[in-house]
Amino acid sequence: MSSNALLDATALRSSAGVSADLHFPGSALARFLELRGHCIVKGCGALWYAGPGRFLVSLPYQALLNPNPMELRRMLRETRSIGARFPSASWTGVESGLYVMRTRDYALDSLHEEHRRRVRHGLECFHVRPATKTQLLNHGRLLNLECMARRGRYNPEFGDRRRWETLIEAAFTCSDIAFPAIFNGPRLAAYMITCREQRWLHILHQMSREEDLPNFADYVLTYTATQQAAGDPTLDAISYGSVPLCGAGRRHDHKLGFGYEMVPHKSAIHLHPVLDRVLNWRVARAAVRAARTLCQEHKRLQTIETVLEGARSSGPLA
Repeated sequence: MSSNALLDATALRSSAGVSADLHFPGSALARFLELRGHCIVKGCGALWYAGPGRFLVSLPYQALLNPNPMELRRMLRETRSIGARFPSASWTGVESGLYVMRTRDYALDSLHEEHRRRVRHGLECFHVRPATKTQLLNHGRLLNLECMARRGRYNPEFGDRRRWETLIEAAFTCSDIAFPAIFNGPRLAAYMITCREQRWLHILHQMSREEDLPNFADYVLTYTATQQAAGDPTLDAISYGSVPLCGAGRRHDHKLGFGYEMVPHKSAIHLHPVLDRVLNWRVARAAVRAARTLCQEHKRLQTIETVLEGARSSGPLA
């Protein structure tokens, strides 16, 4: 049996009945991820999903955790995970945060002046309506491939035909998942994937077509989706994602320009005990640092260096 199969078997035993218990924090997100093939783990008082590289990430994204280190290590051993990452105000770690909107009075005046000008222009060019399952299956993947190529990264869930179809089937099985979208005539110009998690709305993914960017398709989509959610009295907040481990760059100012607030927290990283001893050895860290110096634009090396530094610096506050 492969290591991945062992991870799957252990994790699924640990999460028996989790996706059916929609009252447990993070269950809506967990169900969507589980139906897409991600392993879900219940431990340390929270739900976790196995992300890329068998790294556990806590759910829901806004929940600040303070796990017991011994329980955390036990969870990593039992699931054979490489490590875990979670937001916390009670641990040290990497500086991070969550982009949050809480206002009810959201309108064009809430936007930065440049964003406001672009949204006004875009509203004259596009129609706003949810994307249908057929539209996403027929046109979404090609839009994804174009968008990912522009951003310089590839996610097989959005690029591989079979995995894209699995994602769409999972989304339309979950009542809490929606696809706000905008159209240029009949053409899908941009779409989002959002998840309603109790009284929070999470913007999970956003894709846009290259030829519609000059008319600010992505700006119109962000504004209209935020405006609709802000006016929903059953929601307490909207999340527009977390600050990336390796720096937000232009995306930080872009999100703040729509009126979102960056609520800071520490992103705590805890490696499997065996890996922590090997990878956080001084020589190993020095080797990664030297490789990063030689390949400064290599994003994966940058991520590895950040994870190792985060694991070295993360721990419960005294």
